Amino acid sequence: MKKTDAYEDMHRKFYKHTIARVDEVCNTSDDLCFVYVQHAFSPLITHFSCLRNRLAALIPKASSSTSNRHIVRQLEEEFPRRIYAGINRAHLRNTDFTLNLLKRVTDGRPFAILEYGAYFAPSAEAIANDPELGPKLVGFVEGTENGIKGADDGSTIGYQQIAHKINKPIISKSKSRIKKIMDRDIGPAIIESCNNILHDSIGGGIKATQSTIGIIGLGSIGMGILRRLSNDNIQPLVYDLDLAVMAELAHCQHLAMPQEILLAQSDLVFLNTGSCFLAQQPELLKHIKENAILVLCTSGDVEAGIPQLIAANHLELVYGDVNNQIATYKTRDNKFIRIMLGGDGVGQAPNLVVESGSGSLANLMSDMEFYALGCHLASKGSQLPVRCISDSPIDIQDLIIEQWLQAFHSQSRTTHDESIPVIETLQPHQTRVVS
Repeated sequence: MKKTDAYEDMHRKFYKHTIARVDEVCNTSDDLCFVYVQHAFSPLITHFSCLRNRLAALIPKASSSTSNRHIVRQLEEEFPRRIYAGINRAHLRNTDFTLNLLKRVTDGRPFAILEYGAYFAPSAEAIANDPELGPKLVGFVEGTENGIKGADDGSTIGYQQIAHKINKPIISKSKSRIKKIMDRDIGPAIIESCNNILHDSIGGGIKATQSTIGIIGLGSIGMGILRRLSNDNIQPLVYDLDLAVMAELAHCQHLAMPQEILLAQSDLVFLNTGSCFLAQQPELLKHIKENAILVLCTSGDVEAGIPQLIAANHLELVYGDVNNQIATYKTRDNKFIRIMLGGDGVGQAPNLVVESGSGSLANLMSDMEFYALGCHLASKGSQLPVRCISDSPIDIQDLIIEQWLQAFHSQSRTTHDESIPVIETLQPHQTRVVS
């Protein structure tokens, strides 16, 4: 058996056993189906094959599907008429379009919407109140904090803005313990992708360039980047809005300093704020070091507000196309700055062009938490609060974590279940950037 086949077999066993356990606990009906908004990563192919007819539709997020077109093609081949790569956020702001789409793909079955990024939020009230869809809708699950809060671009709403109008349960898994485990691996994946891009573009990785590195935003992803750089004996400059985080960083001997100084001294800056950071403070552009490279650790519209900066004439795209991995921009002060994967004029997180996302086994837990929450909504929907946002239930998280430990780290599991065979643990494969 080839190594890739062994990984797929290992993943498939975990998915199948966990699905069976979730279905047993939630007493899931055969006709329940799910509408997904997800990144186009390779593990989805195996995951969706285990869902069978539960997959009503997948809308791949453009930030990953644009680069991973071969993954989208594979999904389309495996699941014909269920992959909607041509649909984007703008389409789903059109209520009539969204209602017609959902009626077509769910075909009268009970369904949940499971998404990253609140794509369906603008039409959520209409979906819940529609005489045909409303009785079949069991609820919504949102996977990101930005999807709950909305982006700071003034046009992308989140579920918290509309929850009070929705007479269906809304569950957030953005603060789930499973997501925190998954997020730990995103930082290292971003570093690995950056190294590959820098090798291709300038002939050397982060360490070889001996550049000054800055990190702005030390949440889960930023801390993952910091840990990875520290392991490589690179001491970056760091900044966070939270004074307590700054104090902790300084106490741990990290080079914590004001953002203006960090920007002025850094040749490579990782932005992890998720809050249209530069668009909200365009005056910071004058502090960025000439020819510095910015790495946007979510996406250009959410992280830095690149489209807003361009629209307000704070930035002008000088050189870049959709195939370019580092784009060059000019500020109002005629300073040149570069943005990694900014050739589309927006930029995106470098790990999103890696076909597996981060190559982390923790991603499998996140996949199954989505599934389990959808089943939980169908099972407990009438008992769950509406017109508000609930957190992912601890018992659902524990169910998934226990199955994951049983499958991949059997020596660590807290209980012993003879019904679930232990899957041989393999080392995660190396990720690679897909050109």
